[in-house]
Amino acid sequence: MLGKIKSNTHHDIDKEISILQLAVEVIPDGHADKASWLNNLGSAFQSRFECLGELRDIENAIHVKQQAVGLTPDGHADKASWLNSLGSAFQSRFEHLGELGDIENAILFMQQAVDLTPDSHADKASWLNNLSSAFQIRFEHLGELRDIENAILVTQQAVDLTPDSHADKVSWLNNLGSAFQSRFEHLGELRDIENAILFMQQAVDLTLDGHADKASWLNNLGSAFQSRFECLGELGDIENAIHVKQQAVDLTPDGHANKASWLNNLGSAFQSRFEHLGELGDIENAIHVKQQAVDLTPDGHADKASWLNNLGSAFQSQFEHLGNLRDIENAILVTQQAVDLTPDSHADKASWLNNLGSAFQSQYEHLGDLRDIENAIFFMQQAVDLTSDGHADKASWLNNLGSAFQSRFEHLGELGDIENAIHVKQQAVDLTPDSHADKASWLNNLGSAFQSRFERLGELRNIMEAIVAYKKATENTSGCFLIRYNAACHWAILCSKHLNPFSALDAYTVVLKIIPQVVWFGQKFHHQYEELPKIGRTINAAAAMAISAGDLPRAVEWLEEGRSIVWKQILQLRTPLDELRQQHPDLADKLWRVSLALDNAGTSSFQSIDSKIKHKSAKEKAQNHHRMAAQYEALLQQVRELDGFSTFLRPKKFSELAPAASNGPVVIVNVAELRCDALILCTSGEIVPVLLPTFSYRQAETLHLKLLSSLQAHGVRDSRNADRATHLAGKDISDHFISVLADLWFHVVQPILSELEQLYKNAHHSLPHMTWCVTGALAFLPLHAAGIYGDPTKNVNISDFAVSSYTTTLTAMLVSASKPKQDLTKTPSILIVSQPDTPGLPPLPCTVIEVEAIQCYAPPDHTCHLTHELATVAAVVDEMSKHEIIHLACHGIQDIKNPLRSAFALYDGRLELNTLMRLSLENAKLAVLSACQTATGNENLPEEAVHLAAGMLATDYPSVIATMWSIGDRDAPLIADKVYANLLGCRDSSEDQKGKLNPAYALHEAVKHLREEVGERNFAKWVPFIHFGV
Repeated sequence: MLGKIKSNTHHDIDKEISILQLAVEVIPDGHADKASWLNNLGSAFQSRFECLGELRDIENAIHVKQQAVGLTPDGHADKASWLNSLGSAFQSRFEHLGELGDIENAILFMQQAVDLTPDSHADKASWLNNLSSAFQIRFEHLGELRDIENAILVTQQAVDLTPDSHADKVSWLNNLGSAFQSRFEHLGELRDIENAILFMQQAVDLTLDGHADKASWLNNLGSAFQSRFECLGELGDIENAIHVKQQAVDLTPDGHANKASWLNNLGSAFQSRFEHLGELGDIENAIHVKQQAVDLTPDGHADKASWLNNLGSAFQSQFEHLGNLRDIENAILVTQQAVDLTPDSHADKASWLNNLGSAFQSQYEHLGDLRDIENAIFFMQQAVDLTSDGHADKASWLNNLGSAFQSRFEHLGELGDIENAIHVKQQAVDLTPDSHADKASWLNNLGSAFQSRFERLGELRNIMEAIVAYKKATENTSGCFLIRYNAACHWAILCSKHLNPFSALDAYTVVLKIIPQVVWFGQKFHHQYEELPKIGRTINAAAAMAISAGDLPRAVEWLEEGRSIVWKQILQLRTPLDELRQQHPDLADKLWRVSLALDNAGTSSFQSIDSKIKHKSAKEKAQNHHRMAAQYEALLQQVRELDGFSTFLRPKKFSELAPAASNGPVVIVNVAELRCDALILCTSGEIVPVLLPTFSYRQAETLHLKLLSSLQAHGVRDSRNADRATHLAGKDISDHFISVLADLWFHVVQPILSELEQLYKNAHHSLPHMTWCVTGALAFLPLHAAGIYGDPTKNVNISDFAVSSYTTTLTAMLVSASKPKQDLTKTPSILIVSQPDTPGLPPLPCTVIEVEAIQCYAPPDHTCHLTHELATVAAVVDEMSKHEIIHLACHGIQDIKNPLRSAFALYDGRLELNTLMRLSLENAKLAVLSACQTATGNENLPEEAVHLAAGMLATDYPSVIATMWSIGDRDAPLIADKVYANLLGCRDSSEDQKGKLNPAYALHEAVKHLREEVGERNFAKWVPFIHFGV
């Protein structure tokens, strides 16, 4: 590339130099070949310098190459070659001494070489590539954007000038990809990493497996895929990274100088995937290949310590997953070796010390041995002491040291430790620019240290300092969504406990602003259902605080936002982003990518070094994060200016929600640790608060568990053999029910009904209709059956005063209410699906009687009955859009892990919710789910009843009749008979049409009849039937 002498040893080069020096001395300056000999002599000096590293040689190389250039006129055919060669010598000296003047001279002479060379010249592309390399080196030294832009520009020219068949084309493509990757790591612009992958992939595709550089191109391509994965978190990228890095390893023999490097990088990709998916095979592979990298590398090798450190990181990762003590011992052992092999002056020594401290802290948290936390502090302190304030990682080391001091304080209670923790965490905060992604994390940790000191000393100023730190963390828009959310929660809880409701309200306003971003964009949250109950409880606490402060509309808005988010997550419904993508795909894609990049911008406490990853200063990182945060906010603003997207990622305003009560009051019950309240949404748009002073969060959970254990003990929740189960249960289950229903009556329902009675006095000549929208454990409790049973003198229950329905959210009611009202004079058409004998499931013989009962009321020309082998998935799907009512008399199957796979069991398979949700059911009016487990929630997610009924509401049915648990096979026909009699049987009667034709009223009357038939204390039989929707 640079016209170097091809010699095997420095002795050969010594001979070359002697011969060339003699030639140069005897040839006069005017001779045509003098410049050529001088240039060759310079190249020989440069070769010896690269072999032995003696400075005199590179100085001689520069001196004689300058003479060669000076002797050659601009028009001469070789002038450009000598200039390029001189530039290369300056670059070589810069790489040795780091003197800025050298890289500037390198660029100057290489640029002249390029300018003197026409595009058609065979070497033009090579000179351009060399110039690019010099620009890239100066960029890595100074960080000036202009240099990397010039590097990209000239490498692109080199690529464009070179045909695919040319031997060097692949090298230029690889270098162009590498330049784009450098700019991506500086600016974080996704376009750049995409271009890096594009050009590196071309380099790989154009290179045969036997080619000496193929493995190198594969390794670089893998590194680019991994860079994009770490930015966006898309699984395909890390899989590609592993695949191509594995190829690089496979193509490289063990003796090869780069084999250990490729193995280390492959290990880094496996570890990256492990941290994303948690699959044990990945961390085992990471350890295996990183161990190979270490084993292949002699102790004197420059990279040995780096490979040991990375192996330590993999052991620690496995320890944190499995808790196996041997792993953390190995992590400490190999990281200690990395530290011992590295002189204090080495740039990475502080990083290895920090990691060694982190490993000791991990072991301390597992074993509680005080010596471990003392070692952690000792090594972390050394890391801090070795690192200058301007270093990109100084703040991170300080933050980690602070955490170690705080850990020891929590063990020993010595005040000096918490003082030190606050001191060093404050330094971490002060050293970090405001726009840096990690600033929020350091502030959050500082807040935690202040809180720790308050808990020990009780000084209120510590609470104020903690609140200030948490508040600042939430304001750092460059920070990770989840960290800002956690800081906002801490801020809100401290205000609730120690200040006043109004200051807590400010904090909760921030919490609610961040929640949609955490849920819809937070990579660390995505589909992690275990986070949902926590978020649900936070929203309940926020609403309780809004009620305390007297801001009832805000409480309604927040509860609706919370339930809507949780429900959409659980049922995997269309998210706000999906809705945006449908109408504005490019904008949605931009927003998604920027938000993921922003959410992944932080660093981990344990530094693992891939040999391709370069360090940036804290200031550069902050500028990058600030630019991303500004881009994110600008895109959000752009979305909110679009028609129909004004509330994108914001709670709906109360004025939009109030119409949900247009057909009767909606009662929202909020169960929080602070307090329990009902908010009655009246048809007038007014919100009436009802304090429930004798009810509590704990009591709701106790009642839920009481009911659950009772049902599970007798098998009622598991099958449609409820007849046998309730018979076996006898008095026991009845007593449980009696106490649960009585508690619900006294503590929840009666206070609400008293208020409703005042509001709706004489408003109805029939029973009023009310809709329950409940949170927490109440989502599993039968409020519609609350009352006192078993004492004729005191007997009273809710059904004497109102007809009850349930809704998942107010928005679901608004969507349902927007559908055209049913024409009461028109007979609806009904699709009846029954499965008396589903293959592979217990028989349901009474479904035959159930169908006959429906057919008594529905004219044959208005019904379609699919049963046995006719009730296939395809046949049912085909008929659904043609009918207003669907009646499903079959087994229902809940799939808690993947709720969209919850299904109705048909003759040839499962009719799943995700299939139903893709249908357009414009005529849909009512779904009757006479099936097992149709409204049974997942008890681990009490904030949201996960059930087929909720799914059916989401598939366009405005009204759904379902069951809270498995029902008796003989009870279903009784209910069907009375429901359809009320819906259809009296359509020519002059009696109150609403009472006869509204599904909620029809079910109310049917259940009343069933209760009389089976006895009111046979609760498991009549309580499960419920109505959802309008």
